[in-house]
Amino acid sequence: MKAVRYDRFEGIDGLFVDEVAEPVPGPHEVVVRVEAGALNPGALPALSGSEYIPGRDLAGVVVAVGDSATGFAVGDEVLGWLQSWDAHAELVAIPAAQLVRKPEGLSWDVAGSLYTTPMAGLGAVRAVDPRTGETLVVSGASGGVGFTAAQLAIRAGATVIGLTSAAHFDLLTRHGIRPVRYGEGEDERILNVAGSKGVQAFIDAVGGGYIDLALELGVPRDRIDTVVDYRGAKEKGVKALGTIDAGGLPALAELAGLAAEGELHIPIAATFPLSAVQDAYRALANRKSHGRIVLRPQEN
Repeated sequence: MKAVRYDRFEGIDGLFVDEVAEPVPGPHEVVVRVEAGALNPGALPALSGSEYIPGRDLAGVVVAVGDSATGFAVGDEVLGWLQSWDAHAELVAIPAAQLVRKPEGLSWDVAGSLYTTPMAGLGAVRAVDPRTGETLVVSGASGGVGFTAAQLAIRAGATVIGLTSAAHFDLLTRHGIRPVRYGEGEDERILNVAGSKGVQAFIDAVGGGYIDLALELGVPRDRIDTVVDYRGAKEKGVKALGTIDAGGLPALAELAGLAAEGELHIPIAATFPLSAVQDAYRALANRKSHGRIVLRPQEN
């Protein structure tokens, strides 16, 4: 079978597709024929030697079940994640404890995009606990984490102000998010939109000083969460909760259900066959598109 390999730190140029042995499930694993798997920005530093290897989203069909694996049978449609490069392959062996069933009607592209980034958005929302009548600001509101977080916060009853570029104003407005242009003077623009009640919570999906902005806006430290600025969070005493804090498999199943019902929009920017993995990662690195970049291993 074909799988993406990476055995030298040469950035995106170090990725290549190779023929490898088909996986055999361990006792608590299943083998999944991968139909789709999103790329995540956190993988880019790993290509240059970072020790951190982020989770790799995937969705597909169970084709083999280990002796002690429970909850799944051959033919089940599933989604989940692997904490390795192995997710970029036609077949993967994966712990059954890292999978949930794919809801009927959910596209493969969206199913294979739900773990790392949308779960970070959910984790951030749960960290700041937006409530009915409150105003929440999301930096990077048109990005993968921010866009999910903004939609979920609106479902919780909050008014959401989204910091973004002018190019994404229409997109955010269509989803009930109040857009504000980022850059110099954004604090005044936020307060103009928020009105007299001010801002009660803040989610930072960008980094680069947004914790300071949240504090300047008067947001309490325990209502500020960043999914990127971990050093700043430690220094300023705010939260840094994301994917692994969202609630595990029940939370992933919840997101999948919302997406299947049309209650959560997960945009897909582009899809690539496995053979074009370098092109896919270059598209991810360019960050010019709104939406997920997805590999489809079954396409030639």
